[in-house]
Amino acid sequence: MLSTYYFKKALKLSAFFIGLIFFCTFSLQTAFAKSCISRQLSPPENVVVKWVYDGDTLLLTDKRKIRLIGIDTPEVKHHQQKEQVFGARAREALRELLAREHYRVQLRYGKERYDRYSRTLAHVYLHDGTNLSSWLLERGYAKILAYPPNITLASCYRQAEHKAQAQRLRLWRLATNQPKDAANLSLKVRGYVRLKGKVRRIIHHKTSTRIELVSHNGHPIQLKIKKRNLPYFKSIVPDKLWGKEIIVSGILKNKRNKRVLYLNHPSQLEINQRNSASTIKRKAAYVGDRQSAPSIKWSKQQ
Repeated sequence: MLSTYYFKKALKLSAFFIGLIFFCTFSLQTAFAKSCISRQLSPPENVVVKWVYDGDTLLLTDKRKIRLIGIDTPEVKHHQQKEQVFGARAREALRELLAREHYRVQLRYGKERYDRYSRTLAHVYLHDGTNLSSWLLERGYAKILAYPPNITLASCYRQAEHKAQAQRLRLWRLATNQPKDAANLSLKVRGYVRLKGKVRRIIHHKTSTRIELVSHNGHPIQLKIKKRNLPYFKSIVPDKLWGKEIIVSGILKNKRNKRVLYLNHPSQLEINQRNSASTIKRKAAYVGDRQSAPSIKWSKQQ
């Protein structure tokens, strides 16, 4: 009888500690999601969600369609659109989170209120302060989508995405989302990519700055920063990237038979620290090439 008593006691203690670990883990994750807020945003507006279209689009009871600022989640199946991997799971995860809060949320607006589809753009929060975009990013259900002028929380969202990437959660387990070698990238690759490559040339134009990556197939990839977005790149000065290996993410397009990826915010770009030391040692070898290709203005046709 005594052994049975102690056995039951041990089971209760085990259940208590398991629950405590789960609570602490959830609390830490929620605390991280609560950190993405800024005084630059509008005061909160209380609303109720009627329907969840997908991981980044909501319908309110007042019939407004809300597009979450700062993220992009995989598409769910609708009309002619095929379902993308983790699309349905991202939607269900968001539905479950909102259901616990009885679908009551708060909207905070940035500088731009509507997108080209007339959807309302907003950062969406639970009443406990949890930021939905950050919550989805840190769990690997979403990718960061920094699009000026609504970039107030872009750096915070980047931290959430980086956390999911480091743990290879969900989207970041997929081979399609791993950094690809820009020097040998197939000409058929389009859409969202993460590229790893060395900067071979930096050219300035009246309306933009072009960063060109080394290519071995004769079709270099151009990273373009529009002039109006250059002020956001104070933390990463484009002219100091020459000769360094960088990792960039974004939508790769084929524009006038040239491969172009637009950089809207520093959250899309990081210097590959693993190769930074070796890059410094080899930098002198590129001096001649750098002098032969200085920063110049190129014509509108280019």
